[in-house]
Amino acid sequence: MTTRDMGDNNSDASTPSHWFYRRESLISFFLVLIAVAFNLYHLYPEVAGDIVSGNDSVFHLLMVQMAAEAITQGRDFTDPWQGSMGMGYPMFHYYHHFPHVTIALVHVLTLEAFSLASMFNWSMYLLLSVFPLSIYWAMRQFGFDSMSAAMGGLVAPLVTTSGILGFGFPSYVFQGWGVHAQLWAMVLLPPALALGYRVIQDGRGYFWATLLLAAAFMSHVMYGYIAFITLGVLTLIQPGRISDLRSLADAMLPRWRRLFTLVLLVGVVTSYFLVPTFLDRSFLNNSVFLDAVKYDSYGHSEVLKGLVMGNLFDFGRLPFLTILAAAGFVLCLIRWKEKRYLVPVAIFVLWLLLFFGRATWGPLIDVLPMSRYLHMNRFIAGVHLGGILLMAVALTAPWRWAVSRQQTWYAVGAMALAVLVLLPAYIERRSYLAENASAIDVTEQAVIAEDDDLSALFEKLNQLPPGRVYSGQQRGSVLPNWSDDYHVGNLGVDDLLHLEGLDMVGMVYHTYSLNSDVSINFDERRWDHYNLYNVRYVVAPVGQVFPDFVQPIQQFGRHRLYQVDTTGYFDLVGSDLAFAGEAPDLYLAASTWLGSRIPVAKMHPVVSIGMPSQGQSPLTSAKDIIPAMAPQPADLEAK
Repeated sequence: MTTRDMGDNNSDASTPSHWFYRRESLISFFLVLIAVAFNLYHLYPEVAGDIVSGNDSVFHLLMVQMAAEAITQGRDFTDPWQGSMGMGYPMFHYYHHFPHVTIALVHVLTLEAFSLASMFNWSMYLLLSVFPLSIYWAMRQFGFDSMSAAMGGLVAPLVTTSGILGFGFPSYVFQGWGVHAQLWAMVLLPPALALGYRVIQDGRGYFWATLLLAAAFMSHVMYGYIAFITLGVLTLIQPGRISDLRSLADAMLPRWRRLFTLVLLVGVVTSYFLVPTFLDRSFLNNSVFLDAVKYDSYGHSEVLKGLVMGNLFDFGRLPFLTILAAAGFVLCLIRWKEKRYLVPVAIFVLWLLLFFGRATWGPLIDVLPMSRYLHMNRFIAGVHLGGILLMAVALTAPWRWAVSRQQTWYAVGAMALAVLVLLPAYIERRSYLAENASAIDVTEQAVIAEDDDLSALFEKLNQLPPGRVYSGQQRGSVLPNWSDDYHVGNLGVDDLLHLEGLDMVGMVYHTYSLNSDVSINFDERRWDHYNLYNVRYVVAPVGQVFPDFVQPIQQFGRHRLYQVDTTGYFDLVGSDLAFAGEAPDLYLAASTWLGSRIPVAKMHPVVSIGMPSQGQSPLTSAKDIIPAMAPQPADLEAK
């Protein structure tokens, strides 16, 4: 008779731990529901109204609207044209779009019963709320027991950083960054990795693994990239001891074949996107204004300093999660003979090292595929995922010890310890979300107070002849602009104009277009710039001073609408200059041209990108040629 059998013959009172064993699944599910309920309650202000935050959410909602219009008009919704941002761009030709198309499809299939803004907010709210379930399910698939998985779900909402686009609330909520596509990828990444790992280990489940990996990839290309690099490393985890190199090779070969098959299948599913993107990559801008940190990351010194100080998991609070991650790391190493404990270690170490970036590894980082195009600061996602799994292991250890002691109060004490450890983090997250809710309320009240004026302004702009609208320059740019303080609550007026679907110049929400960098050089003092971009209308606060050619036509409360006489979207110009070169050389040439007197004379060079030169001057020489050909002021006056 086994020890378990003997225990079953005793009364529940004499073996109280059996009560916990038999109900562990129920207790575990209850713990995950606590995390989900916390999110549902404290994130609810995000969906209480149709207010969209003035961050990247504007960009993503405009793309959802673009997809919905393409579907209703019977056009190809995987490659439509977005015309109101940055003078237009085929966004889905280069940008992952599973979230946007999905929301648009649901909107159309439900007969447009709900507004796109409402559906957009609800998708964010629900996905962020159920993220603990994603962690729970993935850990179960990795082979962890239900309590470990539940602890992973409990810590999932608690990660916070100083705005470096990781798993925390600041990446997504109203007063955060609004990286909506990343949210979809964050929720999909853990189960996609778990199913991919099962395929590699057992050769089963190709269909669902392919589906989830493709969805994660098309939600955020960087997260799909993280998934496949991670799976490559996880192939090294062995189910048992290997006696010699030949046995190691025999064990590894099937896994590499399965991984290759999985990559091939996902590649086929996403080929409609990958092939055109690769063929037309010459027209994808690599912005000169992006901080080098995005590509090179922070370096080992800053990353390790941030880790030790708690800033990677516990920014602005006591480093309880960081300590848990360290404890989990040690426990996983102690239990290294059980392969499931190697998964968190492998994920965490891999992405911590890669998060160091080019700033540490230099040219060595180029062994990574497509390394020149990667935003390596996004590798924080792998660090956070590995860290959450490690924290779960650490939180479960006292529970396992307590239950083995055959005393009820030990188990209760272990649970109380977990509560004490996590409670400060939950309190801090609650405070953060309360501030977020307050910011939403302030903005909603401000929009309601000015609704009549804003509605009349939007109606007037939609009635006027076509033309682009200017409402100030890029916020946060090097030079201050009057639009930096031109807000309705926490929304910029330019955000509201963009959301109205107006053709805009000034604020740039994406830098994928080759025009995006150059448009930042728009000079509101020069008529030729208004004419070049066909900026026929200006919206500004009452009292803002403009040149005489910017004429006021109507006032709407504290907002004034101006009009500029332009020649329209098309004009007859001269093209005596011709340049050829690559996309990275365009900005200097174009900004030199835009800053010169040549646009006044309507001299527009022809520029060939990514094509062999056929008698044209190199694009790199434009900075010297253009100033030399600029007409003199006297010549312009004579014309």
